[in-house]
Amino acid sequence: MLTILVFTAASWYLVGLSWTVALVTYPGFGLVGKDDWRGVHAFHSRRIAFAVGPMWAVEGLSAGLWLVHPPSGTFALAAISTAATVATVAMTVWWAVPAHERLSQGFSPALGRRLRVAHLVRTGAWTAAAASATVALAQHLG
Repeated sequence: MLTILVFTAASWYLVGLSWTVALVTYPGFGLVGKDDWRGVHAFHSRRIAFAVGPMWAVEGLSAGLWLVHPPSGTFALAAISTAATVATVAMTVWWAVPAHERLSQGFSPALGRRLRVAHLVRTGAWTAAAASATVALAQHLG
């Protein structure tokens, strides 16, 4: 049960952070002046790694442990949560990171929209992971 609790906490943290980025950070990118853009974007890119990275590692490790050693009746929810977690990594590597790399050269509204779409899909995956883990936790505590 501890594994599910840790996974759930890490996932909900990432959901909250993701919604904050979606509602505050990314919309604010369009307000940054052209002369300041590269510095602001570089600052964001460096700092967000500290906010996401450690909890993403906790989420990934606890997902793996939960999937390998699921408490009774939680395997299907572990599989859903793990798949959603893997999806966030895949979307980050193949969709969000390339968008950020292009944005590092200069902001464009089209690239900003692409990044926001990628981020909302990724936020949906994090939400699915957290919600399914919450269900598993409730069932296990039930």
